[in-house]
Amino acid sequence: MKRTVFLLSAIITILSLNSCKETKKKMALRSSGKTAELIVVTNNKTQWEENIGDSIRAFYQQDFEILPQPEPIFNLANVPMAAFLDSKMFRTHHNVLIVDIKKTAKKTKMEVRKDYWSSPQRVIKITAPSRKAFLKFFEEKKETILGIQMQSERERVYNLFKAFRDITLQGEIHKAFDFTLEIPKGFYIAKKFSNFAWLRKETKNNSQGIMIYTYDFTDTNAFNPTRIISYRDSLTKEYVPGPTEGSYMAVSRDYIKPEFKRINFLGMYAVETRGLWKVENDFMGGPFVSYTFVDEKRNRVVTLDGYVYAPNAPKRDLMIQLESIMYSMKLDK
Repeated sequence: MKRTVFLLSAIITILSLNSCKETKKKMALRSSGKTAELIVVTNNKTQWEENIGDSIRAFYQQDFEILPQPEPIFNLANVPMAAFLDSKMFRTHHNVLIVDIKKTAKKTKMEVRKDYWSSPQRVIKITAPSRKAFLKFFEEKKETILGIQMQSERERVYNLFKAFRDITLQGEIHKAFDFTLEIPKGFYIAKKFSNFAWLRKETKNNSQGIMIYTYDFTDTNAFNPTRIISYRDSLTKEYVPGPTEGSYMAVSRDYIKPEFKRINFLGMYAVETRGLWKVENDFMGGPFVSYTFVDEKRNRVVTLDGYVYAPNAPKRDLMIQLESIMYSMKLDK
């Protein structure tokens, strides 16, 4: 399913969480929780076991876009309201969704708070006068809600990586491309040319890679899906060899076709491409995601492209890590 995972600021008004019975104050606590984990707070356990919980589970336990094996968008944990308010451990989680069914509520409303009990954190509270009203509202707003929560995931990973950034590698990328990325230690430059760089991180269990490539902008064909895929394939065939002679990385079209989405990437129009890659003449493969946009100041097309290789292992969290690095990009002004 195609999902819009970015938020336009005009959609949501940031409001105070009045009924959470907590006085707002600046918190120094570091947020807790695993990657792609969401705490869902309901008035009671019954709500979670019936149609409110069914609706939330059906949405968040859909498959994360595009992976070789199914993994949910989020792992969910339900906490009743009383237990949530009594426990600092739950309140410091980095992603919280509060469902408050209150008969005295005049209408359904959504409140969003950043860094309310910890940092980084997103707390989203939906107050509704009835279950029926909540279900209708959630169906209409769930994509927007997911966008906020995915932004929170990337922000949290970004902050962790920022604390362990590789200053030398960051400087080399900045010198070559006139932008910075918060790249943690463990990555290294496998190849670098005037318009292409291949960063790798290799561990015993998996591999992560980021490719950066640019070319002069001439027309909007740069955003054409066929152009994006063919250009990627031409570069990986030349610069990203496989483990055996004559093998090389290529986009796979056999199992799942690539998907393309127009998005707001750091304030710029971009095309997000998600798909699977394979190694021609070998048996390796995995997921990738790329962001293609125009650097107007330098009149060039830029693509940031991240991929994962983790045979027989989960890949969602590794992909979110790469997304976080790419979303940390800051172009020189």
